[in-house]
Amino acid sequence: TEKIICRDVARGYENVPIPCVNGVDGEPCPEDYKYISENCETSTMNIDRNITHLQHCTCVDDCSSSNCLCGQLSIRCWYDKDGRLLQEFNKIEPPLIFECNQACSCWRNCKNRVVQSGIKVRLQLYRTAKMGWGVRAPQTIPQGTFICEYVGELISDAEADVREDDSYLFDLDNKDGEVYCIDARYYGNISRFINHLCDPNIIPVRVFMLHQDLRFPRIAFFSSRDIRTGEELGFDYGDRFWDIKSKYFTCQCGSEKCKHSAEAIALEQSRLARLDPHPELLPELGSLPPVNP
Repeated sequence: TEKIICRDVARGYENVPIPCVNGVDGEPCPEDYKYISENCETSTMNIDRNITHLQHCTCVDDCSSSNCLCGQLSIRCWYDKDGRLLQEFNKIEPPLIFECNQACSCWRNCKNRVVQSGIKVRLQLYRTAKMGWGVRAPQTIPQGTFICEYVGELISDAEADVREDDSYLFDLDNKDGEVYCIDARYYGNISRFINHLCDPNIIPVRVFMLHQDLRFPRIAFFSSRDIRTGEELGFDYGDRFWDIKSKYFTCQCGSEKCKHSAEAIALEQSRLARLDPHPELLPELGSLPPVNP
């Protein structure tokens, strides 16, 4: 039977409490990090927060017209009247979203302010059978719903390279050369517990709100399909993560589409071996323990 071992891991910092439950083993609620609800800095990042640099709209309605400048910056406003992503939103290569900001003429309750309004879905931290801690929702989630933001410590790529534990890094890809990451190892929110799924049900979208410094997008997770009550939430960590990590553990997502299980890796290596008569050049598979963060 599942026990509630903490009634709110967010300590009241989110709109909704996020309980922690365990029905698998005796592991206590994780406390090896500090829960924060917004990104933090431990060294100065010099984010451009100058209010006169913000592009903003002059709407006097709820920003539902195509004239809204913030919508135009995002190609169009991608939110429907319920704050969900429109069906035609590109989930494979999501556009940047520019939400309305404090320099806009519109009201705080306009339709182009979803991520800045915080978590609305009821989430739960729970002990999974094979993948340590995971996140699920004790409610159904329609496609396109904002789930939560990937929150942590903003650090430079150089700082990320010297950190011991790289398991909680999220790259803020930027075409201009300067690369930054969010590291949720020491400071983070509920998203640090979201596992990898080879058949993901949430996607990361880059969003701007209080500032428009393109080096520092905020990472917002939205549901990419309807999600059943109690179904584990997960996103695709990407091949780069697995290129590094598959030496140490393999994927336990259990999906028919799994690309990173021990079996899938072995199949891929035998396929490459057939193509390449020099198997000694292939990476060493070794005996891979299962993942258990």
